[in-house]
Amino acid sequence: MAELKQKGVVATHASYHGLLNARIAAKDSNGAWKLMQEMEAAGLAPNSITCCILLKGTVATPSDLNKVVALLDGMDQEMDEVLIVALVEACQRTKRLDILSEQMAKSKFQSSDIPLTAATYGSMIKVYGQSHAMDRVWELWTNMERHKVLPTSVTLGCMVEALVSNGCHADALVIVRKMKSEDATRDLLNVVHYSTILKGFAKARDNNVVMTLYKEMKACGCMPNTITYNTIINGLAYGGGMDRVPALLEDMKLAVPPVEPDIVTYSTITKGFCNSGNLDCALQVLDDMQTEGKLTPDEVMYNSLLDGCTREQRPNDALKLLENMRKTGVAPSNYTLSTLAKLFGRCRRLNQAFTLIEDLSSEYGLNVNIQVYTCLIQACFQNRQAMKAVTLHEKMIHEGLCPDEMTYSALVKGCMNGGLIDKAVELTKFAYSGFANAPGVDARCLEELCTAIGHDAGKALMAALPSTAAGSSKGSSKGSVPKGRGKGTPGKGASKADDAVSTAPWKRSC
Repeated sequence: MAELKQKGVVATHASYHGLLNARIAAKDSNGAWKLMQEMEAAGLAPNSITCCILLKGTVATPSDLNKVVALLDGMDQEMDEVLIVALVEACQRTKRLDILSEQMAKSKFQSSDIPLTAATYGSMIKVYGQSHAMDRVWELWTNMERHKVLPTSVTLGCMVEALVSNGCHADALVIVRKMKSEDATRDLLNVVHYSTILKGFAKARDNNVVMTLYKEMKACGCMPNTITYNTIINGLAYGGGMDRVPALLEDMKLAVPPVEPDIVTYSTITKGFCNSGNLDCALQVLDDMQTEGKLTPDEVMYNSLLDGCTREQRPNDALKLLENMRKTGVAPSNYTLSTLAKLFGRCRRLNQAFTLIEDLSSEYGLNVNIQVYTCLIQACFQNRQAMKAVTLHEKMIHEGLCPDEMTYSALVKGCMNGGLIDKAVELTKFAYSGFANAPGVDARCLEELCTAIGHDAGKALMAALPSTAAGSSKGSSKGSVPKGRGKGTPGKGASKADDAVSTAPWKRSC
């Protein structure tokens, strides 16, 4: 470039674009913008290619985007489709869809009857869908149909994903069925489209539609994969349809080629049985999986089983699961400890809860978090050990932990139920003043405490708390302290053989 200048030869756009690309490739954003200044000083105005390069390589913040948009506004030429795609991606990175909308409104693609390609429509639909701008999503889809632009499978996938992720799974199904009914678009459909829609209906716990869609996709040649089956099973697990799972597992086995269950499949089945109160079937799933030896249970699966033990108050099974975790090398987490605190607290085995948490945290180097302490506090109150719960609060503070609103609400309610009204008041005051960002207690709990201590004392307590506490109380009880004096407490508180799929009890009738 220096030699060109010495010889009086003017560099072209192409020359500068080559250097600009090199700066971008070297991640030299400052060098790229310095080059832009030299280019403009040489009398070369930025064009669409210049802006494309900048959008793809230098835009990481809204400020960067604004600089390129200023160049776009100064261009003599219209935006082309390549530039629009680069702008879409940059606006997505910087979360500035307002700029995209403004620029599209100025573009010939918006103001005249010139269509975009299917790929560009898909990119824009994806971006607007992720930002929940569904009016724009439908506008783009309608424009694409009006211009008779045939969508690609990817474009259709972007539309389906945008609809499902925004709760419009029924609309996504209408579009897919319309595509299926037309010769020109029937071949676009694939397992991803159906799986995405299945996810929407499964989340809505509409098991009948889920199973209808499952049969429909098989009938049209879209063979389900492991993700599809996991999606369906997940919907059944939360929608009370575990009786349909054995047939699905049989379908997986009989598919050509067979669809192999993965750890997510087994974890989902396990959680479904636990949610439906059938821990025995869930434990059988674990046994069958370990017998087959193809997969190893993970922490998520064990935590689901421990949740099931908690629901059915079966501490001995929980202890067996913990031993199984040790043997398989699966380390517990704070979630595991929280579950154990709940289980052994409910089973009136409080000392064992403390011992387990102390031993496991020491063995695996876990720092016990607020959630575990909160569960232990609740367990103490369940076992009528109010002062032990208060001691746990002191231990949390000593360890430098900052209890949250849930912790303090549990403490205050527990103290009230245990007749420790003065301690409940003391803890409430501490909840609003003990930390820089004081968590406080929930509004209902505060209202119950004011009722328990009486109108005058309740009024004095509210006056002693920060204004945020009064505002919180107003949200629940209109700020009034109930009249009358409260006395006492405010309330009570598979086998190795392949054919085991069809013979294991949990796969047949559970």
